[in-house]
Order: sequence, then C-alpha cells, then structure tokens
Amino acid sequence: MKFSFSLVPSFPMTSYGDIVAEAEAWGYDLAWTPDQGFMQDPFVAVSYLMTRTRFMSLGVGITNPYQRHPIQIARAAVTLADLRPGGFILGLGAGEKRRIRDRVGAPQGKFIETITATMAVLGDLFDGKRVSVANSVFELDDVALEIDRPPAVPIYLATTHPDAFRAAGAHADGVIVGDVADPEVMTRILGWIGEGAHAKGRDVGDISVVAWCPTIVTEDRNTAIGDLRRPVIGSAINGMHKQTRELMGVEPAYFPIIRAAKFDPVAVLPPDAIPDDMVDRFAIVGPPDYCAARINALQAVGVDTMGFRMPVALTGVYDFETNLRRLMDEVVPQVDG
Repeated sequence: MKFSFSLVPSFPMTSYGDIVAEAEAWGYDLAWTPDQGFMQDPFVAVSYLMTRTRFMSLGVGITNPYQRHPIQIARAAVTLADLRPGGFILGLGAGEKRRIRDRVGAPQGKFIETITATMAVLGDLFDGKRVSVANSVFELDDVALEIDRPPAVPIYLATTHPDAFRAAGAHADGVIVGDVADPEVMTRILGWIGEGAHAKGRDVGDISVVAWCPTIVTEDRNTAIGDLRRPVIGSAINGMHKQTRELMGVEPAYFPIIRAAKFDPVAVLPPDAIPDDMVDRFAIVGPPDYCAARINALQAVGVDTMGFRMPVALTGVYDFETNLRRLMDEVVPQVDG
C-alpha cells in the first residue's frame, strides 16, 4: 500500500513547498496537485515541488482536455517526467464543467468519447508517434512531440462513470476513484475496470487503483461527520455518476434536494438525505485504529494507493498538516503490509 495526498494550490508556493517537503520526510510516497478552479497552475507547481523534494513521486491530479489541449498537456507532462524519471504521474478527468469550463468558453464534447481519445492520443505522443485526430473538443494534424526519446508518463484516470472505469481498464496505467470509501462499492468499480482491461487483453493487476477520499483523524467522529455532511458529501454526490451514486446509497428522491442545496447555502437538508452511514461510504473519519481498519478493508478488495485529501470547505476547521502527520504517524503503522 502506498500513501498519497492531495493539496490544493491556493496559497503561496513557498508555503506549499514547505508542506510537501515535510510530508516527504514523514514518509509519504506521492503528492498530488490539482488543476482546480482558477488557482495556481499545477504543472508549474509540480516543477517547483521537484526543487523541494528528492524522492517523492509527484502528480498533476487532475487536469482535463477541455481546458488544456492534449498537445500542451503532453509537452508539460514529458518535461516533468524528464525532470523526475519514474516519479511523475499525469492525472486526467472531466474538470469542473459548471464552475470552470462553462465560464471560460471551453469546448463541449461527450466525456467518454473525449477522455478515451485523449488517453489514446497522449499514449501515442508519449510513444513518439505522429498523431492525426479530430473531434468536437480538439484536433491534431500529423503532430508528434519534437523530443528525442520522450520519457514514460503514467496516465491515471479520475472518474465515477462506469464506462470511464472501463475505458481506464483499457487504456490507463491507474485509476483515481473519487470519494468512495466503501469496499463493496469499490469492488463493483474494480469489476468495471476489469471489464475494460480484459477486453484489451490487459492484466487488471497491472492497473493501480487510488482511493481518493476525505480522511480525517479525530476522536470526535460525530462532530466530524456533521462537518463533512453538507460541504463535502453534498458536493461529491452532485459530481458523481448516477449509477455510482445509487450504489453509494443516495436515494433518487433526495437527489434533487441535495443538488439544489449545493447552490443554496441556507437550504435545509432533510435529516435522512445524507445520513451518517452514507457519510461513511464517502469518507474515512475517526480515531487512528478505526481509520486503519477502513483502509485495510479497501486494500483487501484491491486498492493499492490511498489518496488522502482535506476538502477546501474544511481547511478552516481542521489543520491540514496536523491531520497529514497523524495519518502517517498513527494510522499508517496499523495498515496491513
């Protein structure tokens, strides 16, 4: 089991680098920098982090082909992979449609078709091939990277869409499963990944699986669950594919209420809309031994990397660095293997 974390680049880079450098010293394997909102650029941030760390792997997690043309993603990715051989990961996903893509006039296109084409194009570019492709989101006309022997760049796909999990099984090196902390649901997701892998004659065991979920070490579970309920779980539910959302136990009758509440901070959610046991399916929150047991359960079904994150909405409530340190010092030693 590997341990990673996601840190939103919304504050000065020197402080950002301080936290990541500390995390490397504590024993973390990987740090993810999101391509989120209108915050600092993740590729530039990762290049800076390479000056602040020595061995830790670093990833952009995640960017998307709607806001960044695949050739620009490829150029940035091979540059970072060259700077840290074997230690850079490229994370891809859909991006934030309503909050970002629609506000900047980003091109539109069906996600499954677009992300499948993007993974194929990037794979060919990384292999030194010439690429010609045209779709509703991007075009390339006989383009290749003008780089001698481009370095290998692992591609991880972040999604909650069943067909995208299948596409990841067919094309990606890894899968980032967002906001799923329930081993039964994770097992279903791994089945979808396996379907895609088998269709391409791939070994599903060669595909890394990252459980990317809110994780808070605390002795006061009840308070933390209450803190997570609205800003985090409501957002996760809104961004989740319908089939996966229903596997997570979201009642269809409550979804319109949850969706409306995301954009109305004073709206009152019915008590049964997001009950405590549902919060537990989306997040890991509790004392160290409880958190370790939850991680062990995910590892038992096939997760090989944890992606700890602190939702932006809770950064003023819980100290990110303290939580990150407690996870490594008090939780990780109790994780099997």
